Amino acid sequence: MKRFLLLALPLLVLTMAVFHFAVAALGRAPDLSGARLAGPGPQSWAVAGAWLLESLALAALFLLVQGVAGGRLLNGLLTGWIAWVFRGPLLVISVVTLAGQPAAPWWSLTLGWLLLYSICGLLLGFLASASGLPPS
Repeated sequence: MKRFLLLALPLLVLTMAVFHFAVAALGRAPDLSGARLAGPGPQSWAVAGAWLLESLALAALFLLVQGVAGGRLLNGLLTGWIAWVFRGPLLVISVVTLAGQPAAPWWSLTLGWLLLYSICGLLLGFLASASGLPPS
């Protein structure tokens, strides 16, 4: 399990970083300039720490889900979709409403997050079999 976690955490952080870079490069990130809660953006160490925490949570969720469904790839997809519910729709409903933002650009971003978490889940499934993680 140590090998799985040592490989999974950097891989997931890198995947999230590439995703957020692509969203910003394509100009798909929502504009926060008019938000009531807007201020200076988060420091880069805080963003990297959030990605690390999110990666740890995804890996832990994968280990909990492992063995419940069919194969490792299905377990990975299930892990990604469970995490997406909290990062996607629930985040938009709670935070965007609180910030007074229009919801439309955020809802389109949740589809991107569905893709991101599906990829992260599949990567966890592949990594579990490659690292020799025993099925539970």
